[in-house]
Amino acid sequence: MLRANELLAQGFRLAGTPDRSLVPEPLVKQQLSIRGVSVPESVVIESDCTDPLSRVSHLSSPLVVKAFGQGIIHKSELGAVVLGVTHEEIAETLRVMEGNLSNFGLSPAGFLIEEMVPPGIELVIGATRTPFGITIAFGLGGVMAEIYDDVSVQLAPLTVESVEMLLDGFRSSALLRGARNLPPVDRNALVELLLAIAGADGFVMNLGEQFTDLDCNPVIARPDGATVADARLILKDHDPIVGNRPPPVDFEALFLPASIAVAGVSTKGTGFGNRAIAAYRAFGWSEGLSVIHPSATNVDGIPAYSSVQEIPGGVDYLLAAVPAAACADLVRSAAGFARVVHVVSGGFSEAGPQGTSYETDLLKAARDSGVRIIGPNCIGVYAAAGRQTFLLGAPSQSGDVSVVSQSGGLAGDILKIGAARGLRFAKVISVGNGVDVAPAEFVEHFLNDGETKVIGCYLEGCSGGERLVAAFREAQGRVPVVVMTGGLSDQGSRAAASHTGSLTGDRRVWSAIRSATNVAVVERLEDFIGALVYIQRYSGSVIESGPEVLVVGVGGGASVLAADACDRAGLNLEPVQSEIVESLRALGYGAGTSVSNPIEIGVGPAAPPNVFDEVLGNILSTQKFSDVLLHVNVQSYYGFGTAGVAPLCELIRSIASSWSAPRYEKSRFALVLRNLNAAPGVERDNVLATASEIGLPVFENFDEAAVAIAAAKEVVRGDTGSGDRSVIEVV
Repeated sequence: MLRANELLAQGFRLAGTPDRSLVPEPLVKQQLSIRGVSVPESVVIESDCTDPLSRVSHLSSPLVVKAFGQGIIHKSELGAVVLGVTHEEIAETLRVMEGNLSNFGLSPAGFLIEEMVPPGIELVIGATRTPFGITIAFGLGGVMAEIYDDVSVQLAPLTVESVEMLLDGFRSSALLRGARNLPPVDRNALVELLLAIAGADGFVMNLGEQFTDLDCNPVIARPDGATVADARLILKDHDPIVGNRPPPVDFEALFLPASIAVAGVSTKGTGFGNRAIAAYRAFGWSEGLSVIHPSATNVDGIPAYSSVQEIPGGVDYLLAAVPAAACADLVRSAAGFARVVHVVSGGFSEAGPQGTSYETDLLKAARDSGVRIIGPNCIGVYAAAGRQTFLLGAPSQSGDVSVVSQSGGLAGDILKIGAARGLRFAKVISVGNGVDVAPAEFVEHFLNDGETKVIGCYLEGCSGGERLVAAFREAQGRVPVVVMTGGLSDQGSRAAASHTGSLTGDRRVWSAIRSATNVAVVERLEDFIGALVYIQRYSGSVIESGPEVLVVGVGGGASVLAADACDRAGLNLEPVQSEIVESLRALGYGAGTSVSNPIEIGVGPAAPPNVFDEVLGNILSTQKFSDVLLHVNVQSYYGFGTAGVAPLCELIRSIASSWSAPRYEKSRFALVLRNLNAAPGVERDNVLATASEIGLPVFENFDEAAVAIAAAKEVVRGDTGSGDRSVIEVV
């Protein structure tokens, strides 16, 4: 088998991308064949061959004729491929093909003559290096592949499990099993083919960092096998390591600084730097706080210095809020005087070509000075234990949830709204464009900081994507990770481009990342916070992680809506066992209502406080449900009662008093408070406070609850290393 450099030496340079080469198709198929991949019988004919007929006499017709050489990429568009050729037509076909290519100013290096593959289902296998690593696409192929756009995606290296997901994951996958009177294809052959191409020891994995793209289209699948009829491989030149590796990030200086300086503070008391100073003062800073100002000696009573070099002893953390054009020089001046610099200023790559130039200079300044920088185009850092904040009124209590956010504004939303929902954060960091320190380094740190038990990420971009995926893999079975992605829609991607200067890409790529790493992936802020709330609540619990969910609450219509929400989230409402149904009917349930799942019960101002326990006790003592979704209608406490939410709060406390029973130990609980806005403000707060006191995660609608439950199931789906995939501890 040839190495990447040996294949490159025989390749043809691609116009416009001089560091990339197209490997001749005969050579690609030769290498695939060595790995056991079925390819057509063939022969290569030189462009100056005078007797092509004698060279192909051993092949069975009909034949396929293809040209290869410099500039010959899309053969169909150039007239460089002809199907159904007889032996007698070979010479004339070659002559016409050469003429077609000459019209485009191209000359073939040779011709590949192959036996035509018997008809079957035309599929495509595409392997592409993306910012997140090598992704494998599999689905409908042929000349209409781009129009169909019917593929499923997984990350390489593939496993048998991920291959099976590829085979079943595209819309037309029923064709493989036999549909519309077609026989089923050889599924085992497809599994072996995909593993040979992209398994742990597969073809593309052995090409290393020089691999760029492999396009096998079509792959002809039949009842008796699968054959790669066409293959295109692109490799890139080896990238020499330029300069030294950056030093490790000084996370202590970032999250637990002994001294802070803010550059970009005005003596007029306006601007981001001034707000940062106010937030630090409110968070307890008096000593160790400095300002960088060209002329002032103090700003609002804070000592001011003309440069960071003038600050006695330097600083741990330098917050840079100066104009983009001045940031690089500030970083250079910090060499040896600041342990880490956080550039919150905007106006970099997200703003256009001039900003991109500033960003390039900023990274160069970081490398030249040896100072690691966070940002640019972000907002700051929060860590209560280190009195780090970027907001006034930030929570003073430290917790065990850590978040890295590409958006500064959303970092503030996550911190404030999350705290109101009961999240207790250890650290929240906004990284913006991530020109130097990317999200992956923070995820790696959170995994090993000794205090983070749940990790959240908001990502619009993909700087250091492969390292990030590696960190997600490392988190499996150790620390649950919830990812909120932005920029996945067409309009969202345009907004992300202007916001952070980079994109996360196709939803299918994130689906592949989720499958490979068991991170939970959501797209809405409400779902992100809800998932973190739910997972934080049950962190450390040992829960049997199955797909089943039990839904119990009031109202037939509401139960239908709950079932629909669970279906959208991929949850399974497993019917309760028949003997349980009979026991519930014996208790008086089921007259005109459902007692299968969802289960409808009377919950409201007239119901006893233990109404849930009576039903759940009968079910959970016999049948396992890893998650239970309870729901009530808050409006009913006003439409049918006179005591406001007092009975509802008593109901919530009753739920807590039942949790100590052994039958509840193997289940997680969520409560949906439908129509919560029907309660006046004070009473609404009383309900939420009561739920918070007992540690019951609450949601205002079914979809948010269902997404949170699905996220919890996702993050505990990976193996902890014990070999038992049914019982997993969320730690």
